Amino acid sequence: RADVMKSKEYRNYYSAEKNIQLNGLLYESSLKYFDWLFNLKQLSLNEYFLSLARQRLLGVEALASIGERAAVDTIEAASFYQSRLLDFQSAQIDNQKQINELASFNWQVNNSPSINSYKPLDSLDVYFEKSKNNLINLLYQDSSNNPVIDKYNSLQSILEIDNKLKREMIKPKLNVNYNFLSNNFNSVSPVYSQNNYKWGVDLSFPVFLRKSRNEYKMSKINSQNNSFELANKNNELNFKISALKQTVNILSEQLLNAARSVNYNKQLVEVEKLKFANGESSLFILNARENKWLESELKLSEYRLKFIKTVLSVIYLKGNLNYLF
Repeated sequence: RADVMKSKEYRNYYSAEKNIQLNGLLYESSLKYFDWLFNLKQLSLNEYFLSLARQRLLGVEALASIGERAAVDTIEAASFYQSRLLDFQSAQIDNQKQINELASFNWQVNNSPSINSYKPLDSLDVYFEKSKNNLINLLYQDSSNNPVIDKYNSLQSILEIDNKLKREMIKPKLNVNYNFLSNNFNSVSPVYSQNNYKWGVDLSFPVFLRKSRNEYKMSKINSQNNSFELANKNNELNFKISALKQTVNILSEQLLNAARSVNYNKQLVEVEKLKFANGESSLFILNARENKWLESELKLSEYRLKFIKTVLSVIYLKGNLNYLF
């Protein structure tokens, strides 16, 4: 009977273990996926600023050919274009690395990874907005169905059943027998009398209880230890979620500041373009302004990636396996 009861709990135990493994797999693959989206964002930004550098190089070369610009400006523009081209090519290499890492989570039926046809459903910016809209519900979502907690609860039930069984093993056994007696055993329907009966008592008790008692004590200690680990795991999860809430508050402020920085640097570039067109600025200053603009765009994307990863960490700690947001 104890084995039957434990087998039922073992089903829940291994189901929770399966969900723990699946949760870890989904978490790791989601991190790789959004790293790839971040790399695509970097690739897109570098491609855009590369096109700006290319247009400026062509324009400066055209102005220098008619004497409107010094020949040294063409060298400055060409050097800046080459720097942009190198950044773009580095982003292409990083993109291929991310695709290869992501391919390890996308094995096909023939046991070979597919890495040639990756197409994102949405951009990093779109997923950032989705994660921002779903964050509040995730933070205050009930985590009672967490597979880690379910695993400890199932193990606790198994240990308690085993503890009860070990406790029964050290008890004495008492069997009481009572039988009616009859003299005519060969009769088809023998007649029994209430005054004619036999009864007996069978009492047994193990001579040595050291092993049984130690097994009972060990099972009791194991049960208590698991209950302490369950309480500790609950506290650990609550502490991590509280820490993530604080992280979200800081990231929100950083995202606002990064967005302002992008806006300011973009305005400075537009102003510098007008000054450069009117001959009041140099190509070096204009390129420096564009560099700061690109850096602020990359920093904003980096903070958005951190925010998304924080949301993924919340989903991972909650253990609800709902990574589609």
